[in-house]
Amino acid sequence: GVCSGSGAGGLLVCVKAEVEGKCGKNFSKYIADSFKSQLVAGTNYFVKVRAIDTGDGFIHVRIYVALPHTKQPPSVHSVQQDKTQEDEIAYF
Repeated sequence: GVCSGSGAGGLLVCVKAEVEGKCGKNFSKYIADSFKSQLVAGTNYFVKVRAIDTGDGFIHVRIYVALPHTKQPPSVHSVQQDKTQEDEIAYF
């Protein structure tokens, strides 16, 4: 299906189940804190997420959004766990 969300926060909602699967956790709180983007043949979004299961923590999520004509849904490329609010978002 096509993601109806807009911006990094909307994308994050669309891929929540995929992120939880990669982390092996279910997040009761899952909110975009900040993001960076990189234009490629599509767009990579690097999103800092306040993701809470048992404690207060952050993860970094790389989401790839293909060009619109491909009609591909957003996909989670990778996730970095055990981040802090102060950690810089960097390419990964």
